[in-house]
Amino acid sequence: MTAQEALQIGTKVLPRSEGIPDPCREAGWLLAAAWGVDEITLRLHPEREVPAEIEARFRSWLERRAAGEPAHHLTGSCPFWGREFLVTPEVLVPRPETELLVQTALELPVSAKARVLDVGTGSGCIAVSLGAERPQWRVCAVDRSPAALRVAGRNIESHGVEVELFLGDLGSAVAPPWDLVVANLPYIPSSDLDRLPKEVRHDPPAALDGGADGLDLVRALLTDLPRLLRKCGGAVLEIGENQADAVATVAAGAGLAVARRVRDTGGCERVVVLQPV
Repeated sequence: MTAQEALQIGTKVLPRSEGIPDPCREAGWLLAAAWGVDEITLRLHPEREVPAEIEARFRSWLERRAAGEPAHHLTGSCPFWGREFLVTPEVLVPRPETELLVQTALELPVSAKARVLDVGTGSGCIAVSLGAERPQWRVCAVDRSPAALRVAGRNIESHGVEVELFLGDLGSAVAPPWDLVVANLPYIPSSDLDRLPKEVRHDPPAALDGGADGLDLVRALLTDLPRLLRKCGGAVLEIGENQADAVATVAAGAGLAVARRVRDTGGCERVVVLQPV
């Protein structure tokens, strides 16, 4: 089988859907990843024969991808903030919108040697990105999942950054005060989980389910932020669609103010910046 024939098969096998808007491009990406080459090489040399073991892997990936399994679970890696991160079924696949959280955090006027806490770190993509961009920051990350911390640890090692990991629930395992707290906690209402795209439903339920209104863990963290933060500190949280007003109300009750709301490319208020009043 040639590369061109493999791409044609992939385009036919993959269904066009919300998760796969361009089957041809998706097939090219999967074949390149299975083969360990770049897509440009495939397009420039369509006559190249695909080795038997690569063909077998590619066909297996096509079948699993057509069934809704995330492409990044197949390849075991995902790009985020200009770096490749190890991902497994035990962690949430990093989303492009979460880069807005990183960007917002980097824009804040915090100390050059700030103490920064990433709550619910998962794959560690946020903590690693912040640590790489601000090497003088002391970045720590916490998660209640030992499996997630193992993935985060491997990403920390592969990118050569200094991030300290803690096992615990929200901020209970770490000692304050912190100059900056960042978090991308589960924020999807429980009743919406069954309606999520197939790809998203492959993520760990604990990384998605935010309770009845989607804000159970966010609410718990907001309540604890006055204890965690320095008086001049701040927090950056990713939230779900139409949750900004509810978050602002909870924050006010906890003695916090929403200093900024940041919209994503779709116009949704995706990130909020909070400060002690």
